[in-house]
Amino acid sequence: MIKYLISLIFLLFIFSCNELNLNNVSDVVENSTNKIEKIIENKKEDKKEKNQLTNKKTKDNIFYYVGEPYFIEGVSYIPEENYNYSEIGLSSFYGKELHNIKTVNNDKNKVTELLGRHKTLPIPSMVKVTNLDNGLSINIKIIDRHDDNAVIIQVSRKVAQLLGFYKSKIATVKVEILSDASKQWKSVANSLNEENFDETILSAPTEIVSIEEIDENMDSNDEATIITEEPIEIKSEKITDFKLYLRVTGFENYESIQSVLDNYDNNLKYTSEKNNSKYDVIIGPLENKEANNLVSYFISKGYKETEILIE
Repeated sequence: MIKYLISLIFLLFIFSCNELNLNNVSDVVENSTNKIEKIIENKKEDKKEKNQLTNKKTKDNIFYYVGEPYFIEGVSYIPEENYNYSEIGLSSFYGKELHNIKTVNNDKNKVTELLGRHKTLPIPSMVKVTNLDNGLSINIKIIDRHDDNAVIIQVSRKVAQLLGFYKSKIATVKVEILSDASKQWKSVANSLNEENFDETILSAPTEIVSIEEIDENMDSNDEATIITEEPIEIKSEKITDFKLYLRVTGFENYESIQSVLDNYDNNLKYTSEKNNSKYDVIIGPLENKEANNLVSYFISKGYKETEILIE
């Protein structure tokens, strides 16, 4: 704006030196003012269009997401970039009810791809999932959050099929983050929203994309046929026999332990130990489904701190 005012003053000075009459000077000033206003208005429009384009990119594009701490049924979770993450727990899977549903970072859940949903890991990131019941492992991409306290990860239907727990619906798994691949996905997600991304991507090579349709009539009790058009690396890990236990903390006394457990099943095997002024209970050995049900049961009774133990 200052630059244009200086130019206007300079024009007035020139015209005054040439002894122009007042009418001519007035016309020149009016024309110059109109031109300046038009330039300023055009710049405002350009800035507005640029902001709209930037907002549209941010709104529509996949972006990198960590998120703030949150609660699920009173249980606290703190998302973070943890490139040393490794945890053992239960896994379930999601089916066609989530297919093509948008994720928290504008991606899409796909039941036919190697994807997963996690409560705290960055989105997107890559993890290795090992089924400790049979030793099968596979690398998958984390693309969303899930809201099930009982499991540490939800995988797509295809992953459950490949890891061999599609029929049983739940498995004991080990989840390990792949740090290098996760950092690469972070860079890719961030680059999608850079100002010049469209110009860059237009010149990038593209690959043939195939679409696999979902059998909408699939019975959830039947084994679905696995169709793979590209080789998928499934590894077989060496595993040892283990037993599954559940630790629940925060009981006031022995009587409260008996009351809560007897209301669920008075045949449960458990031991108790004092932890400062309160008591911990270790229940087991358990089957996968039983452990899953017990986690939900104890949380509903107000015991938010539960932990899967492997021995």
